[in-house]
Order: sequence, then structure tokens, then C-alpha cells
Amino acid sequence: MVTHRSKEQMLAFHARLAGYAGLVPLVAPLGVIVWQPEWATVALGVQQAYAALLLSFLGGIYWGVGLDRQQHVAIWLSVLPTLWAWAALSMPPTAATGLLAIGFALMFLIDRVARSRGWIRQWFFRLRLTLGTVAIVSLLPGLAGWFV
Repeated sequence: MVTHRSKEQMLAFHARLAGYAGLVPLVAPLGVIVWQPEWATVALGVQQAYAALLLSFLGGIYWGVGLDRQQHVAIWLSVLPTLWAWAALSMPPTAATGLLAIGFALMFLIDRVARSRGWIRQWFFRLRLTLGTVAIVSLLPGLAGWFV
């Protein structure tokens, strides 16, 4: 018989694997920039587009939380990352990258509110912190204007 705890552990394990896999499109462009610098502008554009998609996905988590917990605040929080990402993509490349990095940092605040209200589990909060940090660090070369 599978216990509740083991189901939770398996959920956390698969969430970590999927989360790390989801970082590949943010980190891979850095390799392109280093090994194929003539493709740097394209690689950073791809990275920005994926970062915007990822922010929108993260907002969607809170749409689900809001529906599950019947929390209208979570519903409103859920649309902010998508609107933020959309605004970022309307900016010149360096500004877009900066806004996307700030968007990931602001997600920490949303995650912190969600954790304090018991909307998300502690292991998920820690995972989001790790994944968000990697996302921000991967955006730094574009923010600094390196390679472009």
C-alpha cells in the first residue's frame, strides 16, 4: 500500500525533474551564445520568449490555486505575470530581459504570500526559489548586454 507521504514525495520528485527540465530553454541559449556568437541575438530572443512563456505558466499556477481554494486574490495574482511578460516583450531587448528578470523576482513575492497563506507546500516554495534563481541568473548575460 502506498502511503500519503510517499505520494507526496513522488509528487515532489517529479515536480523537481519537470522543473529542472523546464530550465533547459533558459540555459541552452547561453551555450549557443558562447559557441556560436553569431547567433547571439537570435538565442537571446528565444530565451526572452521562453522566459515570457514561463512567467505566464507560473501565473497559471495561482489561477489553479484560486479556483481550488476559492481565493479571488490568487485569481488576480495569476494574471499579473502574464501581463508583466507581455509588457516586457514590447520593450527593446535589454529592457525586456531586465523586466523578465524582475518578473521572476516578483514571483518570489507572490510565492511567499502563497506560502504564508498555506496555498502552496513548503517543498514547492523551495523548488520555486531554486528554479527562479536559475532563471534570473540565466537572464543576466542579456541584461548586461553581453554578446549583443
